[in-house]
Amino acid sequence: MSRVEHYRGLHTNLNNLYKHIKEELQKQEKLKIAAEFTGEMNGKPLTSITAVNASLKVLAGALREITISIIGDPDDFAIEISSGSWFESLIIPGAAGFAVGGPIGALGGVGVGVLMAYEYERHMWKRIREIVEQESSGRITSASVDHYHK
Repeated sequence: MSRVEHYRGLHTNLNNLYKHIKEELQKQEKLKIAAEFTGEMNGKPLTSITAVNASLKVLAGALREITISIIGDPDDFAIEISSGSWFESLIIPGAAGFAVGGPIGALGGVGVGVLMAYEYERHMWKRIREIVEQESSGRITSASVDHYHK
């Protein structure tokens, strides 16, 4: 899954934004920071962080890795979250449980206490919006943000 949000005119402290995003990833005991990158892309500053799921539980739909990238400058930047899950080709996490253990396995597949990719990505977007608001002198409006999905 991948999603991009493009922000304009917010006067955002991108260094603090990145720092808080990294802290948010580090709060998850099942995630381990695997890579960080700071540089340029097409002449624009780029920072990126990738965390992998260090849990030994491998279930369909469970988060495998997540990469969060910020590109641009304080008044015109984009954030991309790209995440992958184990057995992404399965439509729902319960499908693997059903295939392995029937209806009882399906309930186990859905009700597990592991990081599920879709839900974790939704959680991260919510937190990122809160952090963008916190680190910006402007307010997020429908005119200041565009959303793109892959």
